[in-house]
Amino acid sequence: MGVLMGKDRGLLYVIGLCLRVREKSFLWICFVRWFDMLPRWVWDYVRATAGDGMYAEVRGWRFDVVGSRFRARPSISEVASPCPTKRDVYLRRVLHTYVDSQVLRLGRAVHEVFLLPFRYRGRDIEWLYGMFRRSLKDYADLRGYWKAFESVFRKSLALSMIAEEEQMPISVEPYIPGGAIGLSDFVRPDLMVGFMPIDITLSLGGNSLERKELALAGYALAIEAWSGNPVDIGITIGISINSDVRFQWRVVRIDDSLRRRFIEARDDVARIIEYGEDPGKPSQCLKMCPFREVCGV
Repeated sequence: MGVLMGKDRGLLYVIGLCLRVREKSFLWICFVRWFDMLPRWVWDYVRATAGDGMYAEVRGWRFDVVGSRFRARPSISEVASPCPTKRDVYLRRVLHTYVDSQVLRLGRAVHEVFLLPFRYRGRDIEWLYGMFRRSLKDYADLRGYWKAFESVFRKSLALSMIAEEEQMPISVEPYIPGGAIGLSDFVRPDLMVGFMPIDITLSLGGNSLERKELALAGYALAIEAWSGNPVDIGITIGISINSDVRFQWRVVRIDDSLRRRFIEARDDVARIIEYGEDPGKPSQCLKMCPFREVCGV
């Protein structure tokens, strides 16, 4: 279903110039020769993989197949949560236990910084840098990651400039109706290029890329139910901010197997919410789980 396409090494062929932005100068991108906002080899793989379309029985518009048996309607993030038993959903939705861990804040910050240039596409670079600096004020407790956040912002800015130049049809966190396929009222992929969903994840190890495959299947089903257009491919961008900021691209074929896995996981989570069933603690909590201290495993 998914093929790991490689890691970002240098990102693009660029011509840089020194751009004066208020107090400091940045050696940065002014012109990029490239075909699309995604790396060319990603698009080549997408075209080679989905050029003739893909047969799938489980489509979002087939409500007899994808309809839920439960009244409870989970979100995609709950269906694709990191907990093996989905006890995090039980704690949040049944016991109303809320946490705001550093892991959650770190993930939110990376998402916000990455999406900022796309959200305000067309604005001048000085204005975007101002918005970036202001956004950092909300994450004073993550000051140790600010340099990494700036690197994420710069790479994303390069991609957004390409998208603007190519006039690509990009939507940022669009509202897609989800109720028809047993999900929350709306689902919101991080990005959509045409009808292709793109999901961003902070790479912290564990099963993050596998979970994002499930999320892409959910977005694909929702988009199909809403638009009537088949969605056979999705993309995840894993962002690593450890020693060096890297983008890891993964092209995912959204086939019947992945779609059925998503529907099965959706029903399992809906059952937990509807009947208030404690699914039990996993044998070992993932380090990235925000409820790890609550479960104490």
